[in-house]
Amino acid sequence: MTILRAKTLDLAARKVGASCHIGFSGVNYSVPSRYFGHMVFIRASADTIDILNCDGLCIASHKRCFAKRAFITNPEHMPPYYLSQNHPLCYDGAMLRQWADEIGVNTFLVIDHLLNKHSIEQHAYKTCLAILLLSKTHGRHRLERACRAACLSTVSYCSIKKSISQ
Repeated sequence: MTILRAKTLDLAARKVGASCHIGFSGVNYSVPSRYFGHMVFIRASADTIDILNCDGLCIASHKRCFAKRAFITNPEHMPPYYLSQNHPLCYDGAMLRQWADEIGVNTFLVIDHLLNKHSIEQHAYKTCLAILLLSKTHGRHRLERACRAACLSTVSYCSIKKSISQ
C-alpha cells in the first residue's frame, strides 16, 4: 500500500523593489527586472521558491535557501544600466558612489568597499543606501566622521550607525 502525502505550500504576496529581489523567510530571491514595482506571488515548497506574476504564471524559480539574509540571484534578472537613470526609485553603484563622494572621501571609501565586496553589486545596494541616508538624519559631517572610524576598523552599517550615534 502506497501512502501519498500532499506537499504543503506557503503562499505570500510581495512588491518587487529596486534591487529586483523579494524577501521571503529572511532570504532575498531575484525577480526579472521588468517586474520592478509590480506585485508578485510567492509559492514556497520545502525545496523550491516559485515567483508568480499577477496572472499566476511562474516568472522565476529558485532552489529554496534557509540561510538568513542570503541573496539567491539569477544574474539575468538584474536590471539594465539605463533603468537606474530613467526611474527615480532605482539606483546603481555609480549613483551610490557619486552620492558618497559628495559627502566625503571616507564615505566614498566605505561605499566603494561595500559595493566591491559582493560578487553581484546589487546585493550591497540596500546597505549602502541605509548608510547614505544616515546623512539625512545625522548630517554629512557626522557620517563622514563615522565612515572615517569604520575605515580604521569594521565596515558595516551597524558599526557606522553606532559610531554616528555617539
